[in-house]
Amino acid sequence: MRRMQHPGAATAILLTIAALTAPAQAWLGMGHDLAARTAVEALPENFPAFFRAGVEQIAHASLDPDLFTRPLGGKQVHATEAPEHYYDLELFMPGNLPETRYEFLDRLSDRKLAPAKVGLLPYALAEWTQRLTVALAEHRRWPDDKNIQTKCLVYAGLLAHYAADATQPLHTTIHYDGRAGADGKSPRSGIHLKTDALMGKLSVAPAAAAKGLQPVPLDKLLGGIVEQITRSHALVDRVYEMEARLPAYEGHLDEDSDVGRFTTERLRAAAEFTASLYLTAWRDSAAVKIPAWHQRPPESTARPAQTQAAGR
Repeated sequence: MRRMQHPGAATAILLTIAALTAPAQAWLGMGHDLAARTAVEALPENFPAFFRAGVEQIAHASLDPDLFTRPLGGKQVHATEAPEHYYDLELFMPGNLPETRYEFLDRLSDRKLAPAKVGLLPYALAEWTQRLTVALAEHRRWPDDKNIQTKCLVYAGLLAHYAADATQPLHTTIHYDGRAGADGKSPRSGIHLKTDALMGKLSVAPAAAAKGLQPVPLDKLLGGIVEQITRSHALVDRVYEMEARLPAYEGHLDEDSDVGRFTTERLRAAAEFTASLYLTAWRDSAAVKIPAWHQRPPESTARPAQTQAAGR
């Protein structure tokens, strides 16, 4: 999902119709599903068994962030969520990225840059990895608690979405939908939607796509995230070189073509990066000390839900 800038009225109507009528075959839909499933397949066998068994929940939750970027639930969540999916490297070189989101917002303010223009993807990735870390620490403390397991799977699905977005080159640049003009605005050429649609057109099975992947925990979380975004950004020109050969949103992808090979490579990059974030969260969870004041009641003794009064 891209941007909060508003295209012209006619373009906006066309994009809305496409979003409502196009099949769920995109990085926005089945592409995210495939990437999440492939990431779980790439995990080592000694990763917690509940996590590998919960791939359906992870894949399901991986689609949710794109729902939040649309004003379905209200203006507030739409405005907050949209910038979480991209980072325009040209506007703020990531080598100088502050450690925390609010330090970054202060820096943007100093430079008179709007957060929605630059994007906040690095922080979405770091923060959701850290939320998963805490949830996995709870799992270490209460390994049989199904509620904690479910929470871990949902967090993992949300994280998978942002991780896959970080491997889509057009999520890392001001040239996100056509080459930006001198005013920095996108011409809305439609290349972004075509590129987003690619991964959902692949027919490869997750187990086959994951073969040979070697995810490893990141030495430094934010640093590793920046490295991934930078690697993706290096492929922007390659996407534009293929522009004339990109299939239409609903068109067929020849998986043996250069576009098909590029798409498969992006799927594997998304899965490996996602799995690396999972491994980072699991490693770091071992050092998290659950405080004494934080207790989870045994599931068998948890208070049952109150029965609603008749007629209410």
